[in-house]
Amino acid sequence: MTRLTQRRKLVTRVVNVTPVAASIAALFFVAAGSAVHAEISAYGTALPINLNMARSLDVNASTNTDDTNIYLRSHQMHSIPEEQIILTDEAEVRKAGAVLKGDKITYTFSKDEVYAQGNALVARQGTVFEGPELTYRLDAESGSMPNAKFRYLPNNVRGSSDEVQLLGDGNVKMCNAMITTCKEGDNSWWIEASTLDIDQQEETADGRNARLYLGGVPIFASPYFTFPIGEKRKSGFLTPKMGANSTFGFNVEIPYYWNIAPNYDYTMVLKPMSKRGFMLGNQFRYLQPTFGGQLDYDILFHDRETKKKRYSLAWKHTQRLWGGVGLGVNYQRVSDDNYISDFSTNLRQSSEDVLPQNVWLSYGKTYWSASLGVYKNQTLRPDNEWTEQPYEKIPEFNFRAYGADVKGFSLLSNFTATRFRHGNNFNYRGEPIGRTRSGDGNRVMLNSTISYPMMGSYWFLTPSFEYSMAWYGDITGRKYNSGNVDIYKNSHRTIPIFTLDSGLVFERNTIVLGRETEQTLEPRLYYAYIPYRAQNHLPNFDSSLADLNFAQLFSPNRFIGYDRISNANQLTAALTTRFIDSQTGKDWFSATVGQRYHFTDEKVDIYWNEINRKNLKSDIIGMTEFTLIKDWKAELGVQYSTLWKKFSKTTAGVRYNPAKYSNIGLYYRYNYDPTDTREAFYNSNIKQLDLSFQWPVTRDLYALGRYNYSIRDKKVIDSLIGLEYREGCWIFRSAIQRYVRSAGRTTTNFFFELELVGLGAFGSSPIEALQQSITGYQPLSPRPIEVGRYDYYE
Repeated sequence: MTRLTQRRKLVTRVVNVTPVAASIAALFFVAAGSAVHAEISAYGTALPINLNMARSLDVNASTNTDDTNIYLRSHQMHSIPEEQIILTDEAEVRKAGAVLKGDKITYTFSKDEVYAQGNALVARQGTVFEGPELTYRLDAESGSMPNAKFRYLPNNVRGSSDEVQLLGDGNVKMCNAMITTCKEGDNSWWIEASTLDIDQQEETADGRNARLYLGGVPIFASPYFTFPIGEKRKSGFLTPKMGANSTFGFNVEIPYYWNIAPNYDYTMVLKPMSKRGFMLGNQFRYLQPTFGGQLDYDILFHDRETKKKRYSLAWKHTQRLWGGVGLGVNYQRVSDDNYISDFSTNLRQSSEDVLPQNVWLSYGKTYWSASLGVYKNQTLRPDNEWTEQPYEKIPEFNFRAYGADVKGFSLLSNFTATRFRHGNNFNYRGEPIGRTRSGDGNRVMLNSTISYPMMGSYWFLTPSFEYSMAWYGDITGRKYNSGNVDIYKNSHRTIPIFTLDSGLVFERNTIVLGRETEQTLEPRLYYAYIPYRAQNHLPNFDSSLADLNFAQLFSPNRFIGYDRISNANQLTAALTTRFIDSQTGKDWFSATVGQRYHFTDEKVDIYWNEINRKNLKSDIIGMTEFTLIKDWKAELGVQYSTLWKKFSKTTAGVRYNPAKYSNIGLYYRYNYDPTDTREAFYNSNIKQLDLSFQWPVTRDLYALGRYNYSIRDKKVIDSLIGLEYREGCWIFRSAIQRYVRSAGRTTTNFFFELELVGLGAFGSSPIEALQQSITGYQPLSPRPIEVGRYDYYE
């Protein structure tokens, strides 16, 4: 705060002003200047006052509401000793974060009361009230203002009231109030209430005899309503949702939220569905210093189509027990195989067919950790199609030790002991099959690795040695169709694995298309050696053939899991180049190509027979990204099969993103595997075009869409079309989505949502579907405002 010489505009800080009214009077005579100097001198020698000029803002000043310091400012000040101080011409009073303004302010000592006339304003913690006059008690922080307008700045809420009563402690009562988040002059929507009570401490507003107006038309009325004005939770009914779906018809969701305690809450959702019946949703969340979790249970008491009760249960829990031991639970279960495909509202959820049912204990220190758990599952077979059931681990013990730098060496050791149990797999006719699975059994595994990373400014070299040991026991083996091989009840294997990873980084500065650019050339060689060990007599609990990708080129084992380790004498060669903008440091072009070379034949198979594959080269994998042109990004990934002499995988696409809320992406995806003879829906062979976009049609209207078309099957896999419109204080979204959820079955979702900014949304939200379908989609909703200390400083 500064002293202004023009018009004698002065700022004075008063310290401990309350005890002596005469001290306050004398102080303001000083601030008034030479016109009252003589009158001050008559009292000044007898007044024990302490004056301090505030020439700058003290950022460490206390914000405690008990602060008794008062700050006053005006162009003219007058005083009646021991009775009143009168401020005129841009008058202002500040105390403990509260600001009062007016054309004329009268402060009465005996009542500790401020009376403001003409353009009266009172502001505190982001809330501003304005009106023709104001009566306010500073210490009590209470008062009243007739014919008031108000603004709550953090949420852009504004409104008016016939009378505002300031009740202290941040509580406000309004009579005949109107509230909205629309800008001044825009009355797209508003709420009227006979009374409105605002509690800033609890960040809630309660109204009575309320009416919601949309475009000037009343569309909803309630004798009582409540809504949050901040982030604090509050019990009550949440905004209902409405939607339509081809599987369960027109539906309404009516959620009730119960804020049981700061660390407990419960949400109940009533969901009537025109095709299915009445569903009850339940969600309970809890949090304690040593544990927390969430329990969800949805039940449909009687499905009108299946004539059965249907439900889903999900429980996630984490807990710290005694001595640092941790407990974890992830349990999911549904009533039947088709539950998820029937009641999910997006493609990702509907494709889930293995639900975890896990519980475990864990303990860890700096260099080691251990866990003991039971890992089960529920395997679904939608529409009686076959789904391979994973093994259950009942139980599994894991111990892991790691040293990152032990005299320059990196050490890693994993010990695992598991009891595997497996039920029957069934094909689509319900017949049990077991070609890729053994029976139940035990496995003890110990993998130890030692490596010595070495590196310099332009090179790295990492030799590594691993020894993998596994023992199997109590195997319920039998002869299998593939080779009629016996699975031994007790067997073991030990395999050493050696790898050597190396690379160089060359750099040079150059000019490309007039841009200063740093180019890199990064060759990399990766050698792996694994001697052949016969494994066709061993069970297969968790191994499968790894999908070949760029990361897999630098893995010694072509299988994932621990029951199969391929023999290897192979070298991977890769080359990467990058073009980096010298000004911004961003890659505007990068390209990588790699291939694996085998010096011996592959002999280990995933099943119980041996092979002798003589293909000495892996597929060639290449990737590139190009962002030279502003706002454009092009991507290309290819895999060329040296066995089939053709491209086996291709992903190519381009994306244009010139501004926020504006992006278009077009991608082509192609997979070819002549050995995959499964039905079309489950087949990995694909040839698809995928177009997605979010694009402005006008300044406030945006078109949304996705079109995923299978060229091979000549049908649409997933499609979505929608609109999103933003008009200041409200947003409207609508979308229609149709996708294939199982063989021969599709689902169509209808979304429509009206969001009244700051109040809530009505309808069914398409945002989750849009985020999953449209790459780079950004909702138009304004983000919550993080309020800083001086953001709304009056």
